[in-house]
Amino acid sequence: MQALIDSPADLGRLVRHTREAHGLSQRELAERIGVTQRWLSELESGKGKQINERYFSVLAVLGIRLTASVDDA
Repeated sequence: MQALIDSPADLGRLVRHTREAHGLSQRELAERIGVTQRWLSELESGKGKQINERYFSVLAVLGIRLTASVDDA
């Protein structure tokens, strides 16, 4: 599956879909990456306050690799 990430909401949907595909609850994933369930819920809803290393921890645990496409100016 490939996904284009244009917004925090896109990222949240991808994380939620992949977490569910791995059979993990929010609580289980939050414990594995060392964040609160609330933080993960905010990420999945696209309401996370900022992108930081924790986002990349989530992606790494779930095996998500981001691909970026740059438009010609």
